[in-house]
Amino acid sequence: MSYHHWTTDKFIRIFILSMIICITLIGNLYIIFELSCLRHRHRTRLHLFILNLAIGDLTICFCTMTSELFLLVYDQEWILGNLACKLTLYIQVVTIASTTFINVAMTYDRYEAICCPLRVFKSFGRIRRIIMICWLCSFIVAIPQLFIFEQSQFPKRPTKYRCASTGYTAEWQRRAYFTIFACYVLVLPVICMTIWYIRIIFTINKSTELWTHNARDQTIALSSVFLTSPTKIKTVKLAITIIIVFVVCWTPYMVLTLIEIYSNGKFHIPSWCDGVLQTISLIQSSLNPFIYIAFNHRRKYSPTLILAAASTHSHKSDRVKRGKQRERGGSISFCSLGETSHRKNTLNSSGGRSRAESFL
Repeated sequence: MSYHHWTTDKFIRIFILSMIICITLIGNLYIIFELSCLRHRHRTRLHLFILNLAIGDLTICFCTMTSELFLLVYDQEWILGNLACKLTLYIQVVTIASTTFINVAMTYDRYEAICCPLRVFKSFGRIRRIIMICWLCSFIVAIPQLFIFEQSQFPKRPTKYRCASTGYTAEWQRRAYFTIFACYVLVLPVICMTIWYIRIIFTINKSTELWTHNARDQTIALSSVFLTSPTKIKTVKLAITIIIVFVVCWTPYMVLTLIEIYSNGKFHIPSWCDGVLQTISLIQSSLNPFIYIAFNHRRKYSPTLILAAASTHSHKSDRVKRGKQRERGGSISFCSLGETSHRKNTLNSSGGRSRAESFL
């Protein structure tokens, strides 16, 4: 490996991929820390899905992005052995499939919460089982990777090795496998999620019209209050944004690769274009944490906000603190202040916290 022979295009790709790795690592570690520090009473079903998405994106960062960077640096040469080749490509599909399956499960959970708010209330144990099934299915569908990819010699460079898909015995097998892969990673999930979100939007619009009409007569149905709650609508917007980013990032790569496979060699993706498409698909893992932060930048129970508040007030002496505590009639922590304020605001705005709101 010689750094002096690197082209400008290669330097740019390595720099961009390194930046994506850093952003993905920082963002998803922050999300995992943020959600892991939440108290149980403040955790919601959506938090469990976001937490597992962050874990999946972090795995993509450690496995897929780093392996792509490794291949870029070493000019597509694989020096880690056959076992590492198989495991790397296996974990890549596991993380992509798990992200897709969790997105589908999250969409269905939002569909149930909006369209059937009083029919069923899922416990956290059931949500965890659903997420475990998503991960289990992703481990199962990725098994063919262990037989397809292996370390092999370059055709024109017999002294160097690559990690390539040499397990196919016929071209139709490659087409069939990638078509199935595209179906369970992109096509079928997009169809299901589109149908569910259309029904969600239709239900919210219908509920809003009903709420507006009944508000004049001061006869608002309980289900309409559930459906039109700002918190529930915000979680739907968050989930929709994550799904849209996923579809936009992965669709170009999937479509062009399918065209290349079915063109019988007539269409070939240029190397620079293939690099751009792969980079776009990887950007999705770095955007998810910032989407969550953008929708929750004012959340009162953020551990980082509590730590910042604690460090800001640490310069006060114990005497001043004791004096303030005596004036208030007792000691009050930062968390209890936030909880008291939140309960008052919730009770004042809605007349009491309903059971459905606690399952958002």
